[in-house]
Amino acid sequence: MEKLSKIFKRVKYSVVSSLYPHTCGACGAVVETEGETLCEDCRYSLEYIPLDVDLTPLAREMTQVQLSYFMPLLSYRKSNIESRFVLNIKNSGVKRYGIEAGRMMGRMINARVDASEFDCLVPVPITSKRYEMRGYNQSELLCLGIEMETGIPVRTDLLVNEGKLVSNSIDAKRHKSATANKYQATDEVKAFRGKHILVVDDVITTGKTIRDCSASIMEKCDSNVKVSIAVVGMVSDLLGIYEEQNKIYTKDIFQD
Repeated sequence: MEKLSKIFKRVKYSVVSSLYPHTCGACGAVVETEGETLCEDCRYSLEYIPLDVDLTPLAREMTQVQLSYFMPLLSYRKSNIESRFVLNIKNSGVKRYGIEAGRMMGRMINARVDASEFDCLVPVPITSKRYEMRGYNQSELLCLGIEMETGIPVRTDLLVNEGKLVSNSIDAKRHKSATANKYQATDEVKAFRGKHILVVDDVITTGKTIRDCSASIMEKCDSNVKVSIAVVGMVSDLLGIYEEQNKIYTKDIFQD
């Protein structure tokens, strides 16, 4: 019954989005201004990771990879508007959600670091079967939005996913075997030895995806490369001691 309910909600959202293309990416309400991605209520209710909190040491500990920067945008909890936004970026079929989320990430990156440090953006790849079903890779859309704000070029040929189709649910991902996704850096990445790559994904739950992607890039480059990570959502349980420092930075992110 629960599975049927989830399917119904997804179908309902897709129908609403097709009939009313200017719907909120978090709650599905029709937005007043053409081209807007979030309604006013959701726009100013999102819970941002504080710009003054450095979570890079935590990401290094989780992944056992020497990341240069780790930059999450939103605190992600089950059934909150942040998680609904991330899931709709991935599953709704509305590509502008991903592009606008990427622009939000680009503003966050510009506020945290000098974007000229990065030589390219690399989206976390999805399986060919998933791409066939969905019609797009949400991480590529995020990269397009980030590029609009930062000017960092996108490279989609540096990572591939040779794994099997996996479930979208967080709980299912946590219990899948290690072979569910198989991320491999291509030989093209060798041209980035001595440079800085920013890997982009939609959400971090266990850290396995960014660990596998980063480690594969570093191995292919003989560790002579810098790797950083940017994600839309970070599961709030991972914040640990940083949880009490959460603040809202809405104006910083939406400032044009």
